[in-house]
Amino acid sequence: MLLKAGSSGEQVKALQRGLKMLCCYSGTPDGKYGGGTEAAVQKFQKQQGIEADGIVGDETWRCLVEELFSLGTALKEQGFYKGYVSGAPSVKLYEALCAFQRARGLQPDGMAGAATRARLFRYGESGVFPLDLGSKGDYVWNLQYALFALCCNPGGMDGVYGSATAEAVRKYRKRYGFPDNGVVDSTLFEHSKEKIRRIQRALREKGYPTAAEEGYADANLIEQIRAYQKQNWLTADGQVGPATEELLFGAVQGDALDSLPLKRKSRGERVQNLQYALRMLCIDPNGTDGIFGGGTEAAVKKYQKRSQLAESGVVDTALWGRLSAEIKPLQEALRNKGYSCRADGVADTACYQAVLDFQRKHALSADGMIGKGTKTLLFGDANAGGTLSAVLREGSSGSLTRYLQQLLAEQNYAVTVDGVFGSEMKRAVENFQQKHGLTSDGIFGAQSWKKLFEVRSKLALFSDTMRFVQAAEIELQLGFAEDYENNITPYGEWYGLNGESWCAMFVSYCAYRANMLPVFVPRFAYCPDGVNYYRKMKRYYKRDSGYIPKVGDVIFFYNYRKGRVAHTGIVVEGDARGIFVIDGNGIENSVRKSWHSLKEDTIDGYGDNGGKPVYGSLITELEAQEKADQLALEFVKGVVVSPELVQKLESWGLDKDVFLYQNVDSKLSVKVSRGASWYLSCDENASLDISSDGVEMTSRLGPISLSFGGLDAGTRSKLSSLSLELEGVPGRIEISAEGAWLKVSLVFEKAFRIAENMDFNFSVGLTLWVHPDTTNLPPAVSMEAYEATIYNIRTLQGTVRYEGNPAVLIASAGVLAVVLLVVVVQNAEASEAVTEMMMEKVVETHERVINELPQVKKYLEQAA
Repeated sequence: MLLKAGSSGEQVKALQRGLKMLCCYSGTPDGKYGGGTEAAVQKFQKQQGIEADGIVGDETWRCLVEELFSLGTALKEQGFYKGYVSGAPSVKLYEALCAFQRARGLQPDGMAGAATRARLFRYGESGVFPLDLGSKGDYVWNLQYALFALCCNPGGMDGVYGSATAEAVRKYRKRYGFPDNGVVDSTLFEHSKEKIRRIQRALREKGYPTAAEEGYADANLIEQIRAYQKQNWLTADGQVGPATEELLFGAVQGDALDSLPLKRKSRGERVQNLQYALRMLCIDPNGTDGIFGGGTEAAVKKYQKRSQLAESGVVDTALWGRLSAEIKPLQEALRNKGYSCRADGVADTACYQAVLDFQRKHALSADGMIGKGTKTLLFGDANAGGTLSAVLREGSSGSLTRYLQQLLAEQNYAVTVDGVFGSEMKRAVENFQQKHGLTSDGIFGAQSWKKLFEVRSKLALFSDTMRFVQAAEIELQLGFAEDYENNITPYGEWYGLNGESWCAMFVSYCAYRANMLPVFVPRFAYCPDGVNYYRKMKRYYKRDSGYIPKVGDVIFFYNYRKGRVAHTGIVVEGDARGIFVIDGNGIENSVRKSWHSLKEDTIDGYGDNGGKPVYGSLITELEAQEKADQLALEFVKGVVVSPELVQKLESWGLDKDVFLYQNVDSKLSVKVSRGASWYLSCDENASLDISSDGVEMTSRLGPISLSFGGLDAGTRSKLSSLSLELEGVPGRIEISAEGAWLKVSLVFEKAFRIAENMDFNFSVGLTLWVHPDTTNLPPAVSMEAYEATIYNIRTLQGTVRYEGNPAVLIASAGVLAVVLLVVVVQNAEASEAVTEMMMEKVVETHERVINELPQVKKYLEQAA
């Protein structure tokens, strides 16, 4: 390394950038080493205690890189610098410093002065304190956020210690027993940091990420506190008050506060469900906010008194079940009136909103309380309901009656879909029976159901699987749900097994509607029979087999209690995270649509019906891998154009060195490794950046650069191909040994896009092999010391500039490899003789490869 007055170029520009970050240069980096740059270098040299000659040699450069390395490390720790910290005076490091200054309210000049360093390295706090009226800066800013989080609101968080901040500090002092001397000394500030540190750790343990630097409050901390509060039914004010503190630091988890028994201080969705249920049963809990307070406790006691139970004010499992039994008929009546709420006995928001909507539509007081007037209109004259049998007649009501009304409406019969079998419904049934040659008695029994299923039109779409999915979605819209958990369903009636579990019968019915029975989907009522069918057809795939589920697949769930596959449904959509399934007879005893993670351990497997994968491509994983391997091969062929070597590549495999050129003492190879494993596990001795201005390799001890001067556009394009893309791609340099060979490798990461959401990563590397003469090792030096010399590279320095217009492939492969050879190998454990021998061998090989460029060209070149 040698830069001095009169030098110019990118290295000078980088030097100026580094000196500016270290506050020794105030101008704009222009790449010209003039008087200002020389004076800046002398200033830096004086600060470092080295000879101030204004010339940047190896020692000056090492000091510069070491200073910038500590600066980069601090910026990375605080989240402003991404990637590998090398100490190089790069544009990325400069921009990270400016970004830090902007975030801390400092002048973003890219110069790490005293104020910037105080905030970046958090040293010198003794010089910052005490904080008092008029104080400004980062510490005041952190203090204000800390006071806010600890319930001592300072007003605004502006980094200025004003009267509102002083009042908040007085409140904090009084709360924690500090003497009121009017200022914030280091002791009080450390006390607040410990409080904040405790909050940050508790939030992180519960999955709420906070700033990396512990003890310092900021806006992100307040947002995470609010997110935690909102999730746990607390007032989302961003302040850790008594209720938040109890939950955040208590032994009881948030979800445990929402578990039975429910009592004072309980909070959460279940408490809100309880409050909705009490209101629907005409008992006011004084709010439906999900917090079990005095009003909810009084309402629970009132319900217990009404039910002739002990008035404990506590909701245990038995009381919850009693409430559910009263709520479920109300839900069923709402469903029969066309509302899409569940019928599971849990009064959720959808159920409560349905009550309000029903009351508004019927000019009733919309208070959510189902009194006599609401109940009369809701249940109708029969004031009863629920499906007890598949034989429906006048006076019947419930979900099956409502389902039948929807199917008759499809056939253009005049019926009102209200879930009540009245005189209008009877006339419609009689008309249906008469039209189809059945006994016209107005009673809808087995023969009537059979005929309705027959005349109901089959679906007609181009794709079999999409007909299957459409059938499931139509049934979801019809919204059948059992009334009394008695398995009386239209699907069981169609199958001929009414009264039995019906999830498989639901799937079979949808396949019947899609005209897919029995070739694509079996007709089955017992889940293991469905699995056996798909296995026999060799279309069954286990969850952990790598199979990507497809739209229209039949999914099977394993029941650990029963010890077998015991539930099934239809995959209707999904992505790389999970799938949506429409099934029947699930948790809610209804037709429903639910989401399942692809990693859910209750998923046993999938019956493949030939649909489209929920994500990625139509090709299989194996086909994708084979395609990726082929693309990697084509990539290497694009670098190696010699017909002789291309022919050799036909038998090429991954993780194998393909030699582009070789003789007794040196050889050049290219290798592709699947999964970017080589790149990720690379014993990185230096970093490398390729840009349109050139190639720069940097270690903590010095740079190597390669000029692009004289290379034509075609050459630069080929170099771009080898480096994967011209801008923003870091490479890695690895120096290692294999047997008697010294290896210098240039390694990049490459991603191949096979299909949508399907990428395969590879490592692509170019290696120059050097064969030292091991027979000339001094006898006093052990082989271990020799190996240590190879593996421990302490210095990487020197400059090589290659000019002219060589062949495209020599420029993209040979020249880069030659640059890598310019190394100085040092190791404290090896003797001076070994070091000298290795240096001579490297220089000798370097000169030989330069001299043999015509021979290299013979193997690599087709066109200049």
